[in-house]
Amino acid sequence: MLVDGIEFTFAPEIAADDYQVILDCNFFRDWLSAVKSKFRVQKIHFASVDFFRKEHHPLFIKLSATATLPDNRPVNGIVVLRGNAVGVLVVLRCEGEKYLLLVRQPRLAISETTSLEIPAGILDWSGDYRKVALSELEEEAQIVADDSELIDLTEFWWKGSTPGFAGSCGLLDERIRLYAIERDVTREQLDAMNGKNQTYVEENEWIRTEVLPYEEAAHKFVDGKNLIALFLYERWLETRM
Repeated sequence: MLVDGIEFTFAPEIAADDYQVILDCNFFRDWLSAVKSKFRVQKIHFASVDFFRKEHHPLFIKLSATATLPDNRPVNGIVVLRGNAVGVLVVLRCEGEKYLLLVRQPRLAISETTSLEIPAGILDWSGDYRKVALSELEEEAQIVADDSELIDLTEFWWKGSTPGFAGSCGLLDERIRLYAIERDVTREQLDAMNGKNQTYVEENEWIRTEVLPYEEAAHKFVDGKNLIALFLYERWLETRM
């Protein structure tokens, strides 16, 4: 299939009926548009595509591209596409101390059954980062928040020059936009937030909230978005002093 000068090919296991669905996928189109503005792309081969269970649209796309820089130097073309995402650092203040509300969930890729993370999610249903951030807070952390509570850490640090940070720029297209919220809570409220279970069978998500003292939590992080969100939040706090 030749479209706008680029040859598209598909692995045998990808159904022909899905070719156009893949090409019309929003995050693929956004990625291709950005790539074409800076690289010369001759060919794209779709190696595999995973679809959402409920709606038949792409969740992950693995491809290999034949592409060069403008001066014809070739570049590595193996890419996994999933679109952009959001993450929210939840800071709780109680009796003069600070805590973080986090979630634990299984992550097969890093061999962790209880990976410790900030609430986060991909833009699978909306292009509005703030709406998705609020939705993930409610879904994963059981916190109903107002838009006015969101502190846009990405905007604070990069001043609008990027939609988010790249967690694995050699392979993933994903940019993660980071936010924070701060809440004053009572001891009773703090205790009630700890140990809540959320089960989403359709997405194979088994989530449990965990409240940890602020300083203690920081030393338990291995997830990059946690560390970057914490760093940006600390820098933001410095501007408030």
